[in-house]
Amino acid sequence: MLLPLLKLIHLLALVAWFAAAFHLARVFNAHRAGLRRWEPERGLLHERFTRMERRVLFGLAWPALVVLVAMGLWQLWSMPGLLKEPFMHLKLGLAALLIVYQVMLHRVQARLQAGSLAWSGPALWLFGQGAWLLLIALLATVVFRDQLGWTWGAMGLLVLGGVVGFVVMKARGGTKEEPASPTDQGNR
Repeated sequence: MLLPLLKLIHLLALVAWFAAAFHLARVFNAHRAGLRRWEPERGLLHERFTRMERRVLFGLAWPALVVLVAMGLWQLWSMPGLLKEPFMHLKLGLAALLIVYQVMLHRVQARLQAGSLAWSGPALWLFGQGAWLLLIALLATVVFRDQLGWTWGAMGLLVLGGVVGFVVMKARGGTKEEPASPTDQGNR
């Protein structure tokens, strides 16, 4: 009886996270448009959109993601045989991308709050469509789970490994820039 309840909570958290991601994409675009207004309207809109974004990020997106990951890990702990399935490797890779996308949402919100987001409107719109791609990929993985072979599982593991490697690299401070050669400095 407990496992179906955990699956339900897992799916509800997934729906809540995607609802937050879709909503944030629209609010980010409205916020960016509000920053082009004149004062005092600009300041009022900036304050209002910042509050809205923070409520969605910290009141819905982050809690939903934490519950989503926790329920997913609980299911894997309850059914460790799933880790041998190729569809699960792909699903874990997509879950890693979902976490990276959440961190990117947070960074976009922080830059909008600071008024330093340099993305154009179309670029911000395109970024918002990333949630749709993740949703389609996750749903296709679940629906076609029995048809997915080792190739797709290996791709999922590669994505997961790439995301983990990227996070480790960023946590260590990234790569150090090499000093520019004298010929490069003359071209600037």
